[in-house]
Amino acid sequence: MTVDMFRALLAETDLFVYERSVDESEGTVAALVRRGLDKCLAVAGERADAFSGTEEKGLRLCPLSNENAAALMGLFPYTKPASHKGHRFTMGFGDRLGLASPGHIRALGDHDIYPVLAQQSIRELNLTHRTFQDVISAAAFNVFQEGYKKGYGADGDHLKTKAEIQYALSAGCTMVTLDCSEQINQKAVTFPQAEIDALYAALPEAVRAHYEDVYLDKDLPIIGSLSAEELRRIVIVFHKGIDHAIECYRYIDEIKTVPVDFELSIDETLTITTPAEHFVVGNELHAAGITPISVAPHFSGAFEKGIEYAGNLNDFARDFVVHQQIADHFGYKLSLHSGSDKFAVFSTVGRVTKGHIHVKTAGTSWLEAMRVVSEVNPDLYRRAHKFALEHRPEAEKYYHVSTDVNEIPNIDLENDAYLPEYMNLPAARQTVHITYGLLLEQPWFKDAFFRTMAEHEEDYYAALVRHLGKHVRILTAETDI
Repeated sequence: MTVDMFRALLAETDLFVYERSVDESEGTVAALVRRGLDKCLAVAGERADAFSGTEEKGLRLCPLSNENAAALMGLFPYTKPASHKGHRFTMGFGDRLGLASPGHIRALGDHDIYPVLAQQSIRELNLTHRTFQDVISAAAFNVFQEGYKKGYGADGDHLKTKAEIQYALSAGCTMVTLDCSEQINQKAVTFPQAEIDALYAALPEAVRAHYEDVYLDKDLPIIGSLSAEELRRIVIVFHKGIDHAIECYRYIDEIKTVPVDFELSIDETLTITTPAEHFVVGNELHAAGITPISVAPHFSGAFEKGIEYAGNLNDFARDFVVHQQIADHFGYKLSLHSGSDKFAVFSTVGRVTKGHIHVKTAGTSWLEAMRVVSEVNPDLYRRAHKFALEHRPEAEKYYHVSTDVNEIPNIDLENDAYLPEYMNLPAARQTVHITYGLLLEQPWFKDAFFRTMAEHEEDYYAALVRHLGKHVRILTAETDI
Protein backbone atom coordinates (compact mmCIF):
# COMPACT_ATOMS: atom_id res chain seq x y z
CA MET A 1 0.00 0.00 0.00
CA THR A 2 1.39 3.40 -1.02
CA VAL A 3 0.37 6.80 0.25
CA ASP A 4 -1.08 7.69 -3.14
CA MET A 5 -3.18 4.50 -3.21
CA PHE A 6 -4.34 5.24 0.35
CA ARG A 7 -5.35 8.78 -0.56
CA ALA A 8 -7.30 7.45 -3.51
CA LEU A 9 -9.27 5.17 -1.19
CA LEU A 10 -9.95 8.07 1.17
CA ALA A 11 -11.20 10.19 -1.70
CA GLU A 12 -14.01 7.70 -2.25
CA THR A 13 -15.37 8.30 1.26
CA ASP A 14 -16.97 11.22 3.08
CA LEU A 15 -14.20 11.25 5.70
CA PHE A 16 -12.38 14.42 6.71
CA VAL A 17 -8.64 13.70 6.77
CA TYR A 18 -6.19 15.29 9.19
CA GLU A 19 -3.52 15.82 6.56
CA ARG A 20 -0.58 16.09 8.97
CA SER A 21 -1.30 12.59 10.20
CA VAL A 22 -0.98 10.68 6.91
CA ASP A 23 2.04 8.39 7.27
CA GLU A 24 3.45 5.10 6.03
CA SER A 25 5.43 2.35 7.74
CA GLU A 26 6.13 -1.29 6.90
CA GLY A 27 3.86 -1.27 3.87
CA THR A 28 1.00 0.18 5.92
CA VAL A 29 -0.54 3.65 5.60
CA ALA A 30 -2.65 5.30 8.27
CA ALA A 31 -4.32 8.63 8.97
CA LEU A 32 -6.53 10.18 11.58
CA VAL A 33 -9.91 10.93 10.06
CA ARG A 34 -13.29 12.22 11.11
CA ARG A 35 -16.83 11.52 10.04
CA GLY A 36 -19.07 14.23 11.37
CA LEU A 37 -17.72 14.80 14.87
CA ASP A 38 -16.43 11.26 15.39
CA LYS A 39 -12.71 10.60 14.97
CA CYS A 40 -11.11 7.30 14.09
CA LEU A 41 -8.02 5.82 12.46
CA ALA A 42 -8.08 4.84 8.82
CA VAL A 43 -5.56 2.07 8.08
CA ALA A 44 -4.69 0.04 5.01
CA GLY A 45 -1.84 -2.26 4.05
CA GLU A 46 0.21 -5.14 5.35
CA ARG A 47 -0.23 -4.50 9.07
CA ALA A 48 -3.84 -3.33 9.02
CA ASP A 49 -4.82 -6.55 10.79
CA ALA A 50 -3.00 -5.31 13.90
CA PHE A 51 -5.86 -2.82 14.33
CA SER A 52 -9.43 -3.63 15.26
CA GLY A 53 -12.17 -1.94 13.25
CA THR A 54 -14.65 -2.20 10.42
CA GLU A 55 -13.96 -2.45 6.70
CA GLU A 56 -15.08 0.28 4.33
CA LYS A 57 -13.98 0.68 0.70
CA GLY A 58 -10.62 -0.96 1.20
CA LEU A 59 -9.93 0.84 4.48
CA ARG A 60 -10.06 -0.36 8.04
CA LEU A 61 -11.74 2.28 10.21
CA CYS A 62 -10.63 1.85 13.80
CA PRO A 63 -11.97 3.45 16.99
CA LEU A 64 -9.55 5.44 19.14
CA SER A 65 -9.25 2.69 21.74
CA ASN A 66 -6.35 1.76 23.98
CA GLU A 67 -5.81 -1.38 21.92
CA ASN A 68 -5.56 0.57 18.69
CA ALA A 69 -3.30 3.12 20.36
CA ALA A 70 -0.93 0.26 21.24
CA ALA A 71 -0.99 -0.89 17.63
CA LEU A 72 -0.34 2.67 16.46
CA MET A 73 2.66 3.01 18.79
CA GLY A 74 4.01 -0.27 17.46
CA LEU A 75 3.72 0.87 13.85
CA PHE A 76 4.83 4.48 14.37
CA PRO A 77 7.27 4.61 17.34
CA TYR A 78 7.20 8.42 17.49
CA THR A 79 3.66 8.17 18.88
CA LYS A 80 4.98 6.26 21.92
CA PRO A 81 6.20 8.28 24.94
CA ALA A 82 9.91 8.27 25.72
CA SER A 83 12.34 9.56 28.33
CA HIS A 84 13.28 13.23 28.11
CA LYS A 85 16.74 12.76 29.60
CA GLY A 86 19.25 15.00 27.86
CA HIS A 87 16.73 17.68 26.94
CA ARG A 88 17.43 20.96 28.72
CA PHE A 89 13.98 22.52 28.65
CA THR A 90 11.02 20.24 29.30
CA MET A 91 7.42 21.19 29.85
CA GLY A 92 4.57 19.14 31.29
CA PHE A 93 1.13 19.64 29.83
CA GLY A 94 -1.70 18.12 31.81
CA ASP A 95 -4.49 17.23 29.41
CA ARG A 96 -7.46 16.21 31.53
CA LEU A 97 -9.72 15.99 28.50
CA GLY A 98 -7.57 14.07 26.01
CA LEU A 99 -8.14 16.89 23.51
CA ALA A 100 -5.44 19.47 24.12
CA SER A 101 -2.18 17.99 22.83
CA PRO A 102 -2.47 19.40 19.28
CA GLY A 103 -2.73 22.88 20.82
CA HIS A 104 0.16 22.14 23.18
CA ILE A 105 2.35 21.01 20.30
CA ARG A 106 1.52 24.08 18.26
CA ALA A 107 2.17 26.36 21.24
CA LEU A 108 5.78 25.15 21.34
CA GLY A 109 6.39 26.56 17.88
CA ASP A 110 10.01 26.15 16.83
CA HIS A 111 11.37 26.15 20.39
CA ASP A 112 13.55 23.23 21.43
CA ILE A 113 11.28 22.17 24.28
CA TYR A 114 10.53 18.53 24.98
CA PRO A 115 6.84 18.20 25.87
CA VAL A 116 5.48 15.79 28.45
CA LEU A 117 2.06 15.60 26.84
CA ALA A 118 0.64 12.80 28.99
CA GLN A 119 0.77 14.11 32.56
CA GLN A 120 -1.78 13.13 35.19
CA SER A 121 -1.90 12.52 38.92
CA ILE A 122 -3.87 9.78 40.61
CA ARG A 123 -6.19 12.50 41.92
CA GLU A 124 -6.85 13.73 38.38
CA LEU A 125 -7.44 10.20 37.13
CA ASN A 126 -9.97 9.61 39.87
CA LEU A 127 -11.77 12.89 39.21
CA THR A 128 -11.97 12.30 35.46
CA HIS A 129 -12.56 8.52 35.67
CA ARG A 130 -9.64 7.83 33.35
CA THR A 131 -6.62 5.52 33.51
CA PHE A 132 -2.97 6.15 32.75
CA GLN A 133 -3.45 4.05 29.65
CA ASP A 134 -6.33 6.32 28.55
CA VAL A 135 -4.13 9.39 29.01
CA ILE A 136 -1.22 7.93 27.04
CA SER A 137 -3.52 6.68 24.28
CA ALA A 138 -5.06 10.13 23.87
CA ALA A 139 -1.59 11.67 23.63
CA ALA A 140 -0.50 9.09 21.05
CA PHE A 141 -3.51 9.76 18.82
CA ASN A 142 -3.04 13.52 19.14
CA VAL A 143 0.68 13.27 18.32
CA PHE A 144 -0.25 11.24 15.26
CA GLN A 145 -2.94 13.77 14.30
CA GLU A 146 -0.32 16.54 14.31
CA GLY A 147 2.40 14.47 12.63
CA TYR A 148 4.67 15.42 15.54
CA LYS A 149 7.86 13.33 15.48
CA LYS A 150 10.16 15.07 17.98
CA GLY A 151 9.18 12.89 20.93
CA TYR A 152 7.11 13.37 24.06
CA GLY A 153 6.93 12.02 27.59
CA ALA A 154 4.31 10.56 29.92
CA ASP A 155 4.38 11.56 33.59
CA GLY A 156 2.80 9.65 36.43
CA ASP A 157 2.45 12.83 38.43
CA HIS A 158 2.47 13.10 42.24
CA LEU A 159 2.66 9.37 42.86
CA LYS A 160 3.03 8.44 46.50
CA THR A 161 3.35 4.65 46.77
CA LYS A 162 5.06 1.73 45.09
CA ALA A 163 1.67 0.45 43.97
CA GLU A 164 0.94 3.74 42.20
CA ILE A 165 4.41 3.69 40.63
CA GLN A 166 3.88 0.15 39.36
CA TYR A 167 0.50 1.15 37.92
CA ALA A 168 1.96 4.11 36.06
CA LEU A 169 4.95 2.27 34.65
CA SER A 170 2.92 -0.74 33.58
CA ALA A 171 0.68 1.61 31.57
CA GLY A 172 3.67 3.09 29.76
CA CYS A 173 4.61 6.20 31.74
CA THR A 174 8.18 7.30 31.10
CA MET A 175 8.38 9.68 34.06
CA VAL A 176 7.56 9.30 37.74
CA THR A 177 7.05 12.35 39.92
CA LEU A 178 7.34 11.06 43.47
CA ASP A 179 5.38 13.05 46.03
CA CYS A 180 6.90 12.55 49.50
CA SER A 181 4.47 14.82 51.32
CA GLU A 182 3.03 11.98 53.40
CA GLN A 183 6.52 11.07 54.68
CA ILE A 184 7.56 14.67 55.35
CA ASN A 185 6.74 15.77 58.90
CA GLN A 186 5.29 19.12 57.90
CA LYS A 187 3.99 20.01 61.36
CA ALA A 188 7.47 19.74 62.82
CA VAL A 189 8.48 22.91 60.99
CA THR A 190 6.66 24.89 63.70
CA PHE A 191 7.46 22.67 66.71
CA PRO A 192 9.31 24.36 69.59
CA GLN A 193 12.98 23.42 69.72
CA ALA A 194 12.50 21.33 72.86
CA GLU A 195 10.04 19.08 71.04
CA ILE A 196 12.38 18.81 68.06
CA ASP A 197 15.23 17.86 70.37
CA ALA A 198 13.12 15.15 72.03
CA LEU A 199 12.06 13.67 68.69
CA TYR A 200 15.63 13.76 67.46
CA ALA A 201 16.92 12.02 70.58
CA ALA A 202 14.41 9.22 69.95
CA LEU A 203 15.81 8.49 66.48
CA PRO A 204 18.09 5.46 66.04
CA GLU A 205 21.67 6.27 66.93
CA ALA A 206 22.84 5.32 63.44
CA VAL A 207 20.54 7.93 61.88
CA ARG A 208 21.74 10.67 64.21
CA ALA A 209 25.38 9.71 63.75
CA HIS A 210 25.06 9.79 59.97
CA TYR A 211 23.56 13.26 59.76
CA GLU A 212 25.87 14.72 62.39
CA ASP A 213 28.96 13.25 60.73
CA VAL A 214 28.01 14.63 57.31
CA TYR A 215 26.61 18.04 58.20
CA LEU A 216 27.80 19.31 61.61
CA ASP A 217 30.92 21.46 61.85
CA LYS A 218 31.24 21.46 58.06
CA ASP A 219 31.61 24.29 55.57
CA LEU A 220 29.00 23.02 53.13
CA PRO A 221 28.85 24.18 49.51
CA ILE A 222 26.38 27.00 48.80
CA ILE A 223 24.69 27.03 52.23
CA GLY A 224 27.71 27.24 54.53
CA SER A 225 27.42 25.76 58.02
CA LEU A 226 24.39 24.32 59.80
CA SER A 227 23.77 24.72 63.52
CA ALA A 228 22.89 21.65 65.54
CA GLU A 229 19.38 23.00 66.09
CA GLU A 230 18.84 23.64 62.40
CA LEU A 231 20.11 20.19 61.44
CA ARG A 232 17.87 18.45 63.98
CA ARG A 233 14.81 20.21 62.61
CA ILE A 234 15.70 19.32 59.02
CA VAL A 235 16.23 15.69 59.96
CA ILE A 236 12.93 15.44 61.83
CA VAL A 237 11.04 17.05 58.96
CA PHE A 238 12.69 15.28 56.04
CA HIS A 239 14.53 12.07 56.92
CA LYS A 240 11.56 9.75 56.33
CA GLY A 241 10.81 11.47 53.05
CA ILE A 242 14.42 11.03 51.95
CA ASP A 243 14.35 7.33 52.88
CA HIS A 244 11.08 6.93 50.96
CA ALA A 245 12.55 8.62 47.89
CA ILE A 246 15.60 6.35 47.90
CA GLU A 247 13.45 3.25 48.37
CA CYS A 248 11.07 4.21 45.56
CA TYR A 249 13.89 5.09 43.19
CA ARG A 250 15.43 1.66 43.70
CA TYR A 251 12.03 0.06 43.20
CA ILE A 252 11.68 1.90 39.88
CA ASP A 253 15.13 0.69 38.89
CA GLU A 254 14.07 -2.88 39.62
CA ILE A 255 10.80 -2.93 37.67
CA LYS A 256 11.32 -0.52 34.77
CA THR A 257 11.52 -1.94 31.26
CA VAL A 258 12.39 1.36 29.54
CA PRO A 259 14.33 4.44 30.71
CA VAL A 260 12.33 6.33 33.34
CA ASP A 261 12.76 9.96 34.37
CA PHE A 262 12.63 10.33 38.16
CA GLU A 263 11.45 13.62 39.63
CA LEU A 264 11.25 14.29 43.35
CA SER A 265 8.46 16.56 44.58
CA ILE A 266 8.91 18.21 47.96
CA ASP A 267 6.61 21.12 47.11
CA GLU A 268 3.37 19.77 48.59
CA THR A 269 4.22 21.16 52.01
CA LEU A 270 2.85 23.87 54.26
CA THR A 271 6.03 25.95 54.27
CA ILE A 272 8.63 26.98 51.72
CA THR A 273 11.68 24.80 51.21
CA THR A 274 14.75 26.53 52.60
CA PRO A 275 18.08 26.25 50.77
CA ALA A 276 19.44 24.23 53.69
CA GLU A 277 16.57 21.73 53.46
CA HIS A 278 16.98 21.46 49.70
CA PHE A 279 20.73 20.92 50.05
CA VAL A 280 20.34 18.13 52.60
CA VAL A 281 17.74 16.35 50.45
CA GLY A 282 19.88 16.67 47.33
CA ASN A 283 23.03 15.58 49.15
CA GLU A 284 21.39 12.50 50.65
CA LEU A 285 20.15 11.42 47.22
CA HIS A 286 23.62 12.03 45.79
CA ALA A 287 25.22 9.94 48.53
CA ALA A 288 22.82 7.13 47.64
CA GLY A 289 23.97 7.29 44.02
CA ILE A 290 20.76 8.94 42.84
CA THR A 291 20.61 11.92 40.50
CA PRO A 292 16.95 12.72 39.82
CA ILE A 293 16.15 14.36 36.53
CA SER A 294 14.49 17.17 38.47
CA VAL A 295 13.47 18.28 41.96
CA ALA A 296 10.49 20.47 42.83
CA PRO A 297 11.02 22.51 46.01
CA HIS A 298 8.28 24.62 47.55
CA PHE A 299 9.38 28.03 46.32
CA SER A 300 8.61 31.25 48.17
CA GLY A 301 5.26 32.86 47.46
CA ALA A 302 1.96 31.26 46.50
CA PHE A 303 1.56 28.99 43.45
CA GLU A 304 -2.18 28.44 43.53
CA LYS A 305 -4.07 26.71 40.75
CA GLY A 306 -4.97 28.66 37.64
CA ILE A 307 -4.00 32.16 38.76
CA GLU A 308 -0.98 34.45 38.80
CA TYR A 309 1.86 34.13 41.31
CA ALA A 310 1.23 35.87 44.62
CA GLY A 311 4.20 36.98 46.66
CA ASN A 312 7.25 39.20 46.75
CA LEU A 313 9.01 38.84 43.42
CA ASN A 314 12.35 39.98 44.81
CA ASP A 315 12.19 37.34 47.54
CA PHE A 316 11.30 34.72 44.94
CA ALA A 317 14.21 35.71 42.70
CA ARG A 318 16.70 35.71 45.60
CA ASP A 319 15.64 32.24 46.80
CA PHE A 320 15.31 30.81 43.30
CA VAL A 321 18.92 31.69 42.50
CA VAL A 322 20.12 29.66 45.49
CA HIS A 323 17.87 26.70 44.62
CA GLN A 324 19.30 26.78 41.11
CA GLN A 325 22.85 26.73 42.51
CA ILE A 326 21.95 23.65 44.55
CA ALA A 327 20.40 21.93 41.53
CA ASP A 328 23.50 22.72 39.45
CA HIS A 329 25.73 21.38 42.22
CA PHE A 330 24.00 18.00 42.23
CA GLY A 331 23.36 17.82 38.49
CA TYR A 332 19.58 18.00 38.14
CA LYS A 333 16.99 20.52 36.97
CA LEU A 334 14.59 22.49 39.09
CA SER A 335 10.93 21.75 38.48
CA LEU A 336 8.27 24.44 38.76
CA HIS A 337 4.95 22.92 39.77
CA SER A 338 1.60 24.66 39.36
CA GLY A 339 3.38 26.65 36.69
CA SER A 340 0.20 27.56 34.85
CA ASP A 341 -0.31 31.31 34.50
CA LYS A 342 2.62 32.33 36.74
CA PHE A 343 3.76 34.94 34.22
CA ALA A 344 5.27 37.22 36.89
CA VAL A 345 8.03 34.70 37.71
CA PHE A 346 8.66 33.29 34.23
CA SER A 347 11.25 35.90 33.29
CA THR A 348 13.27 35.13 36.42
CA VAL A 349 12.89 31.38 35.92
CA GLY A 350 14.07 31.55 32.30
CA ARG A 351 16.96 33.90 33.05
CA VAL A 352 18.29 32.10 36.14
CA THR A 353 18.00 28.57 34.74
CA LYS A 354 19.18 29.52 31.24
CA GLY A 355 16.47 27.24 29.93
CA HIS A 356 17.53 24.22 32.02
CA ILE A 357 14.17 23.67 33.72
CA HIS A 358 11.04 21.55 33.90
CA VAL A 359 7.77 23.49 34.09
CA LYS A 360 4.42 21.84 34.78
CA THR A 361 1.07 23.17 33.63
CA ALA A 362 -2.26 21.42 33.92
CA GLY A 363 -5.60 23.02 34.71
CA THR A 364 -5.06 26.04 32.50
CA SER A 365 -5.81 23.92 29.41
CA TRP A 366 -9.19 23.03 30.90
CA LEU A 367 -9.82 26.71 31.61
CA GLU A 368 -9.06 27.60 28.00
CA ALA A 369 -11.59 24.99 26.95
CA MET A 370 -14.13 26.68 29.18
CA ARG A 371 -13.21 30.03 27.66
CA VAL A 372 -14.13 28.59 24.26
CA VAL A 373 -17.41 27.28 25.71
CA SER A 374 -18.19 30.74 27.08
CA GLU A 375 -17.69 32.20 23.61
CA VAL A 376 -19.55 29.67 21.47
CA ASN A 377 -22.06 28.03 23.84
CA PRO A 378 -23.02 30.69 26.39
CA ASP A 379 -26.04 28.79 27.74
CA LEU A 380 -23.85 25.81 28.63
CA TYR A 381 -21.25 28.07 30.22
CA ARG A 382 -23.86 29.83 32.35
CA ARG A 383 -25.19 26.57 33.71
CA ALA A 384 -21.67 25.23 34.33
CA HIS A 385 -20.62 28.46 36.04
CA LYS A 386 -23.53 28.31 38.48
CA PHE A 387 -22.87 24.63 39.16
CA ALA A 388 -19.21 25.38 39.88
CA LEU A 389 -20.11 28.12 42.35
CA GLU A 390 -22.57 25.87 44.13
CA HIS A 391 -20.13 22.96 44.39
CA ARG A 392 -16.89 24.81 45.08
CA PRO A 393 -16.88 23.85 48.79
CA GLU A 394 -16.88 20.19 47.77
CA ALA A 395 -14.01 20.73 45.33
CA GLU A 396 -11.97 22.57 47.97
CA LYS A 397 -11.38 19.21 49.64
CA TYR A 398 -8.90 18.48 46.84
CA TYR A 399 -7.31 21.88 46.20
CA HIS A 400 -6.00 24.77 48.27
CA VAL A 401 -7.42 28.05 46.97
CA SER A 402 -7.72 31.47 48.57
CA THR A 403 -9.84 33.52 46.20
CA ASP A 404 -13.21 34.87 47.38
CA VAL A 405 -16.33 33.86 45.43
CA ASN A 406 -17.98 37.09 46.54
CA GLU A 407 -15.70 38.88 44.09
CA ILE A 408 -17.28 37.06 41.13
CA PRO A 409 -19.89 39.19 39.32
CA ASN A 410 -23.41 37.75 39.32
CA ILE A 411 -23.66 35.96 35.98
CA ASP A 412 -27.39 36.67 35.73
CA LEU A 413 -26.57 40.38 35.47
CA GLU A 414 -24.05 39.96 32.62
CA ASN A 415 -24.69 39.62 28.90
CA ASP A 416 -23.21 36.87 26.74
CA ALA A 417 -20.45 39.09 25.38
CA TYR A 418 -19.03 39.43 28.89
CA LEU A 419 -18.86 35.70 29.66
CA PRO A 420 -15.27 35.13 28.43
CA GLU A 421 -14.15 37.76 30.94
CA TYR A 422 -14.92 35.33 33.76
CA MET A 423 -11.84 33.40 32.67
CA ASN A 424 -9.77 36.52 33.40
CA LEU A 425 -11.03 36.89 36.97
CA PRO A 426 -8.94 34.97 39.55
CA ALA A 427 -11.89 33.91 41.73
CA ALA A 428 -13.92 32.71 38.74
CA ARG A 429 -10.91 30.94 37.20
CA GLN A 430 -10.19 29.03 40.39
CA THR A 431 -13.82 28.11 40.90
CA VAL A 432 -14.15 26.65 37.41
CA HIS A 433 -10.67 25.17 37.67
CA ILE A 434 -11.18 23.04 40.77
CA THR A 435 -14.69 21.83 39.91
CA TYR A 436 -13.71 20.19 36.60
CA GLY A 437 -14.12 16.67 38.00
CA LEU A 438 -17.56 17.37 39.40
CA LEU A 439 -18.68 19.02 36.15
CA LEU A 440 -17.44 16.15 33.99
CA GLU A 441 -19.55 13.75 36.08
CA GLN A 442 -22.74 15.56 35.05
CA PRO A 443 -24.28 14.06 31.87
CA TRP A 444 -25.96 17.37 30.98
CA PHE A 445 -22.53 19.00 30.94
CA LYS A 446 -20.24 16.24 29.72
CA ASP A 447 -22.14 15.39 26.55
CA ALA A 448 -22.73 19.00 25.51
CA PHE A 449 -19.17 20.01 26.45
CA PHE A 450 -17.43 17.36 24.34
CA ARG A 451 -19.78 18.01 21.44
CA THR A 452 -18.98 21.72 21.64
CA MET A 453 -15.25 21.02 21.76
CA ALA A 454 -15.48 18.71 18.74
CA GLU A 455 -17.38 21.35 16.80
CA HIS A 456 -14.81 24.01 17.70
CA GLU A 457 -11.56 22.08 17.99
CA GLU A 458 -9.56 24.58 15.92
CA ASP A 459 -10.83 27.38 18.15
CA TYR A 460 -9.59 25.40 21.14
CA TYR A 461 -6.17 24.82 19.60
CA ALA A 462 -5.90 28.53 18.80
CA ALA A 463 -6.79 29.42 22.39
CA LEU A 464 -4.07 27.10 23.69
CA VAL A 465 -1.53 28.54 21.27
CA ARG A 466 -2.33 32.04 22.52
CA HIS A 467 -2.31 31.20 26.19
CA LEU A 468 0.41 28.57 26.52
CA GLY A 469 2.39 30.24 23.78
CA LYS A 470 2.63 33.22 26.13
CA HIS A 471 4.11 30.91 28.78
CA VAL A 472 6.70 29.69 26.29
CA ARG A 473 7.61 33.15 24.98
CA ILE A 474 8.34 34.61 28.41
CA LEU A 475 10.16 31.54 29.71
CA THR A 476 12.44 31.39 26.67
CA ALA A 477 12.91 35.13 26.06
CA GLU A 478 16.51 35.19 27.31
CA THR A 479 17.64 31.76 26.14
CA ASP A 480 18.64 30.26 22.82
CA ILE A 481 15.82 27.71 22.92
